[in-house]
Amino acid sequence: MTDVPVLAGDVSLWEWTTPGPVATAYLQSKSPLDFIMGPAGSGKTTTSVVKCALNTLQMPVCKDGTIRALGCVVRDNYRTLYRTTLETWFRIFPRNFPGSHFEGGQDRPAKHRITFRTPRGQLVEMTVDFYAVGDHAIEDLLKGYEPSWAWINEADLLHERVATFLYGRTGRNPPRSSLQDPQALIPRQVFADLNPPDVDHWIYRDFVEKPIDGYQLHQQPDGLSDAAENRQGASRAYYEEMARLLPERDVVRFVNGRFGYSLSGKPVYPEFNEAVHCSPTPLVPVPQLPLHAGYDQGLSPAGLLFQQMPNGQLRFYGEVVPDHGTGPARFSEQWAALLQEPRFRGCPPGAHTADPAGFYGADRQAGELAWAETVSRAIGIPIMPAPTQEPGIRIESLRIPMTTAIDGRIPGLLLDPSCRKLRSGLAAQYKYPRQRQDARDVYGDRPVKNEWSHPCEAAQYGVLGVRGRAGIINSAAQAGRPGNVIPIDTGRRQPTDFNVWET
Repeated sequence: MTDVPVLAGDVSLWEWTTPGPVATAYLQSKSPLDFIMGPAGSGKTTTSVVKCALNTLQMPVCKDGTIRALGCVVRDNYRTLYRTTLETWFRIFPRNFPGSHFEGGQDRPAKHRITFRTPRGQLVEMTVDFYAVGDHAIEDLLKGYEPSWAWINEADLLHERVATFLYGRTGRNPPRSSLQDPQALIPRQVFADLNPPDVDHWIYRDFVEKPIDGYQLHQQPDGLSDAAENRQGASRAYYEEMARLLPERDVVRFVNGRFGYSLSGKPVYPEFNEAVHCSPTPLVPVPQLPLHAGYDQGLSPAGLLFQQMPNGQLRFYGEVVPDHGTGPARFSEQWAALLQEPRFRGCPPGAHTADPAGFYGADRQAGELAWAETVSRAIGIPIMPAPTQEPGIRIESLRIPMTTAIDGRIPGLLLDPSCRKLRSGLAAQYKYPRQRQDARDVYGDRPVKNEWSHPCEAAQYGVLGVRGRAGIINSAAQAGRPGNVIPIDTGRRQPTDFNVWET
C-alpha cells in the first residue's frame, strides 16, 4: 500500500502542538485511568483525540509489519457525540481522508477505519468505534467487546462504572496470535476529558478525596491565570466575559477549572484553591521549628499537625480523623502514631490547642478526665483550650492565611497531600446548609456538623492557639489594605504562577 498518505487533516497530527504543560503530561502519561480536567475551552478534547493516535502508535507490530488498534470512544448521548465529539475528531482525522472509511448516522453508533503512514513510513491501521451509553448499562452495551484503548469524552456525565468496565476489556487487541512477538506488551489505558464536576461527584472521591492507585488526574490551571492553557483557542478576555455573566458556582467550574460546590450547601471557604493551597508532593517539616496541633473533640474527633514558617506561612502536615464513635483512648493511639513518625524528628512540641468543650463533661469526683485531658496525658504534651469558640473568629483564623500571598507569591496556607479530609472540607464539604425560602436558596449562618467539619475546626483551634484571638482580629482588620494581603472577595482568583513550596 505505497499510496497510503501521511495523515494531515485540518490540524495536522504531526505538526500539532499541545495547549500547555498539563496537556502534555496527560498526553504522555501511561496511567491505567488517565483523566484531564480544566476550564471550558482549554484544549482537553483535541488533546484526547491526539492521545488516541499516540496510544495506537504504541501498539506492538503485527506479523505483516503493520501497527493495528481498535479504539473505543464513549459519550453520554448520540446527539452530543455527533455534534461535538466527532466534529473535533474530524479536525484531526478527516471523514474523507484517503484510505479511510466512515460509517454511522444520528442516534446510532459510528465507526471510522483509518489507514495512514507515519512520517517515517510506518503503516498504521486504526479502527475506532463511537458509542453513546445513554440509558444503557455499559455491560449490556459492550459485553464481550475488546478494544485496544478507550477514550471517554466528558467523563463527568457518565456513570463511574464506565471507566472501570472499559479498562477491564482492554489489553487483548490486537490478538497475540497476530503479533510479530507474541510476548510483546499490549498497552492498556482508559483516558478521559472533563470539566470539573461538583465535589459530590465520584471523580472527586476517586481521584482526590480517596485517590485510587492507578488513577491520575491532570488539572489544568485557572483560565484567568497567567499559566492558563490553550491561549490560542481561549483568550483571557473569553474567560473574563464568562466570569461576568455566569453564576458563581459555574465560574468556579468553567472559568477557574476547580471542582464545584456541593448542591447541599455553600462552602465556608470559597477562597480555597486546591491548585494553590495543596502541595502535589509531601511537605518536609522544618527541624527545630515548633510542631503545633489543633483538636476538635467529641465522638467524631480530629487532630491536625502544622508548623508556622518564619515568613508566616502555615503548613499542615498530617491529620487523624477516625470513624464516628472513636473515644479519646483510641484517638490517642492513632494520634501518638502520627506524632512519632520519623519525619517529625527534631521538631519540638509547639502549641497544642483544643476546642474548649473538650475540657468539660468529666465526673471529677469519680476521678474521670475530660477528653482533652485524656489525650494530653496519653501523648505527654499539655493541651490548652482555645481562647474562643466564636464562629466568626475561628473561620477567619484560616481565611486570613488562605487569602494572603506572602511577598506576593507564596500562599499563606499549604496542605500536605495526606491531609485529605481537611482538603475536602476546605474545598467544599465544610459548608453552610442550603435552605429554600420563598422559591430561592438561602443559607444558614453556622456550618453543618459533618465528617469534614471536625478537621476544619481542629485546624481553626490550632491556629487560634498560635496566633491568638487578638492576632486574628488584627489580621482581619488589615484585609484589603495595601501590602501582602489579597482581598478576600478575590481570593479564589489569585495568581498561581509562583513557587508554593518556597520558604
